[in-house]
Formats: sequence, C-alpha cells, structure tokens
Amino acid sequence: MTQKGLPIIISAPSGTGKTTTCKRLIQEMPDLRIATSHTTRKIRDGEIDGVDYFFISKKEFETKKNNNGFLEWAQVHTEYYGTSFESIEKPQQEGLDILLELDVQGVDSLRNMKFKGSYILILPPSIEEITKRLRKRGTETEESIERRVNTGKEEIKKYKEYDYVITNFNVEETVKSILAIVQAEKSRVARYIPTSNDIKELLG
Repeated sequence: MTQKGLPIIISAPSGTGKTTTCKRLIQEMPDLRIATSHTTRKIRDGEIDGVDYFFISKKEFETKKNNNGFLEWAQVHTEYYGTSFESIEKPQQEGLDILLELDVQGVDSLRNMKFKGSYILILPPSIEEITKRLRKRGTETEESIERRVNTGKEEIKKYKEYDYVITNFNVEETVKSILAIVQAEKSRVARYIPTSNDIKELLG
C-alpha cells in the first residue's frame, strides 16, 4: 500500500518571499506537485499560465465557484484566488505530496472543513522588510503597497491557525526548515504503513 501524499499548506503576507520559497522547495522535492491555483488577477512578467496560476476572468471564476469546483477560494484585495479539487485529488492518491500556496483566508477555509495537512506560515523579519520588498518589485503603487502591508499585519496576527511558523531571513534556510518539517510529518504514527505482513500482524 502506498502512503497517501502529504498536503503541505504554505502561506505568507505579500512580500515575504513565499513564491520564491515554494519554487525552491519544488526543486528539492521531485515528488512534490503544486496545486496550481486559479486567479482573476493579471499575469505578471515571467509568469506562465497553467504553471504559476490558471489566469481566468471573474465570470469564469464565479461559474466554477457556483458549481462547487473549488476546495477553497477567497477574495484577496480585489481579486479571487481558488484551489480546485482536481488539482489535489489525483496526485495525492498516487502518493505524491501536494503543495498548496494559500492566503490566510484560504487556510481558514481548510481548517473549517478539517482538511488534514501540514500548515506552515512564513513570516518576514519585520514589517519594514515587507515594505522594502514590495517597493523593490516595482509593480505596485504606494496605495497598493500600503494596503498589502496592512493586510499582512492582520495575517500575521492569525499565526495560531498554523502548525509551524518560519521567519524567512534566507530562502535556503527557510527551505531546509520546511524539508525538516515534511520529514517529521511523514514519520508520524498516524501515517505509518507496515512494510511486511508480520509487522502488520503485530500491530493488529
């Protein structure tokens, strides 16, 4: 019997380095599959439709939402984000670990439905650092940056919704911490599958 894949739920305030961290994590874990989210926001330079996100219109999103096509969805600022059922079910049944990049609203939804997984919050070293990183992007207005920073402050207050909190001083160290968490989670008693019939008999 194959051990069911582990859902790894990662979220972070804007400007914390979540996307960069997740890309490095995928490089380190060959059997990790990302649950590509749907979003109504505009595609950014360097992003690929169907890889970074499925970029769809608000009308398309609402149709899918009304047809119960999302495991979770949320409105963040002025845009929609959602994780479809098909993006996680098949890989997980095949024993592949699933990476879900979610905002705090998405985590709230999964917690409310008792969705099992490892919930990890990545935080910045300081609020000042978030502001610096967002300005460095060069894609946000000052009004947008202020809104994202204020949203980030509220998200940080919800840290108790998670199983683990990691401060992202350095992406490489953050990835190492996540890999250690995944290894520990996979070794939990509840996930153990006997490797032989004689051990299985001993365990009842």
